[in-house]
Amino acid sequence: MGRAFYGWRIVAVAFLAQAITIGLTLIPFSLFVTPLVDEFGLPVARIQMGMGLFTFVMMVAGAGVGALLDRFSIRWIMAGGSLLISLSFLLMSVAVHPWELMVLFGVGAASGVSMAGPLASGTVIARWFEAKRGFAMGISAMGPPVGGLLLTPVAGWLLADVGWRGVFQIFACVAFVLAPICLLVIRNSPGDVGQVVDGRGPEEPGPNTLPDSDEWTALKIVRSPNFWGLALTLGVVFGLGSGWNANVARFGEDLGYSGQEVSVFMGIGAGLGIPGTLLFGRLADRFAHRTLLWCCIALHIGAILILWTLPGTVLFAAALFLFGFSGAGLLPLYGAFIGRLFGPASFGRVMGLGGIIALPFGSLAPVLIGEMRDGSGSYQGALLLVATMMVGGAACLAWIKVPKLAERSAV
Repeated sequence: MGRAFYGWRIVAVAFLAQAITIGLTLIPFSLFVTPLVDEFGLPVARIQMGMGLFTFVMMVAGAGVGALLDRFSIRWIMAGGSLLISLSFLLMSVAVHPWELMVLFGVGAASGVSMAGPLASGTVIARWFEAKRGFAMGISAMGPPVGGLLLTPVAGWLLADVGWRGVFQIFACVAFVLAPICLLVIRNSPGDVGQVVDGRGPEEPGPNTLPDSDEWTALKIVRSPNFWGLALTLGVVFGLGSGWNANVARFGEDLGYSGQEVSVFMGIGAGLGIPGTLLFGRLADRFAHRTLLWCCIALHIGAILILWTLPGTVLFAAALFLFGFSGAGLLPLYGAFIGRLFGPASFGRVMGLGGIIALPFGSLAPVLIGEMRDGSGSYQGALLLVATMMVGGAACLAWIKVPKLAERSAV
């Protein structure tokens, strides 16, 4: 009997890395908006500048990190990112000025997430899987919803007991634990442990996909209409989605819910991303990626429009649950589509460059949404804008032309 395929250990650590990196940063951020507004006396939009800077730096750093991931040791890059996140939260816990929090979170933690989060996880999984790439990415992409399910309610309740400084110290300890795990388990490719992609025997053929030898240079990538169709779509949807997520706790408080109550709704919504990632990750190995992405985006828009009506408790919870379910499906579909169109050898480079395209949406959305709320006293105008722009983003998928071999293996 041969050895068990080591790639599933890679998937397990990729899952954990995303649970920690995203579960400590993007998902629970909005819980800290009101405590920081109360402590420093700043408007919501000023606090949201921290998330805007976070998104900007994470995406800019992603372009460089993506190229490094394609060439150097992924485990050392992920371990370094984990330690950077830990140090950033530790220093944030003793910060005395708002600008210190903004720089530590928006530069330090964001760079760490770029090194240890979804970009690194997707890159290493693309090296280990081909026929089951969508499924493997779906499992690893369950990390953020699991992290949100476990960490967001805990953070919401701990805020009332130990304050935001105490929560940041706990976050620092959680991030620190990830570094040695990455060093022990992560390996760049199956060849590092004497195995092959998907755990196939040497006589077993792989599916018809773009060959790994077709490595794409950065110039060739940005000249590809497929890159722009995919990057613009996900840039708009991811960027605006994360911008709204940074404001959702404040929105819930405007509706009359406590921070602890909203944290529970947010945690459950994030947890529903677990079936979302499994379902869409599994479907990505069998059906056209463009159609699946359109389905995810339509559900995302539906959740936003429900919130636009300023709903009661049942619909408010349902909208957050639908938002979490559909949003979690976007990442495995995005990763599987990149692998299908550009091949695993260029995965990190394509995903990193895609982050640059998403910059104006991801970095400006949290601040713009907060500014619109400060100006009008309501989030309704911002919600309608987000839904409309997501429709436009989804239309960009129509530009993509799937190569015949890839198309046959994706349907």
